[in-house]
Amino acid sequence: MTDFIKTRYHSIAIILHWVMAICFMLMLCSGLVMTELELDKSFIFSLYQWHKSLGVLLLMAFFLRITIRLLFKPPALPKSFKALDMKAAKLGHWALYAAMIIMPISGWVIVSSSVYGLPTIVFNMFEWPHIPNIQGNLGIGDAAGEVHEIVAYIFIMLIVVHIGAVIKHKIFDKENLLTRMWWTK
Repeated sequence: MTDFIKTRYHSIAIILHWVMAICFMLMLCSGLVMTELELDKSFIFSLYQWHKSLGVLLLMAFFLRITIRLLFKPPALPKSFKALDMKAAKLGHWALYAAMIIMPISGWVIVSSSVYGLPTIVFNMFEWPHIPNIQGNLGIGDAAGEVHEIVAYIFIMLIVVHIGAVIKHKIFDKENLLTRMWWTK
């Protein structure tokens, strides 16, 4: 049992990984729907509110995830990994973390810099504040919008590569990395 614990992430990290993965997939899909499809304006408005609410929760979850990462050392990479695999894994994880923080922060900047000043009421429970002194600043809003869109596509690519790496290691290297991020072997 002790060896098993050393070869997988902490249970809180596992829960955060899967919940955040599902939520970020929902966010990326809803973002594409909001920007690419012609839908009823009232539905789009509701979807934006939901998207903003989930973005706020993901921002908070990101900081919880980083805290857990600092408190509980992740398992070592398998000994069978080559130096290039280890570098790629570390770079990939840092890139995913960067996307996880850039997406909600750039979204927050977009909302805060809007000329409309619409509040973000997180799932009808509490109001999330705007970033001060940027309301109506179209330059900041446009830049944040570009960052949000570009990083969204990069994030999609990173997720595909992340999943592809797990599959590659399972099929070609006979390393089941999924057991590191799950509760059973």
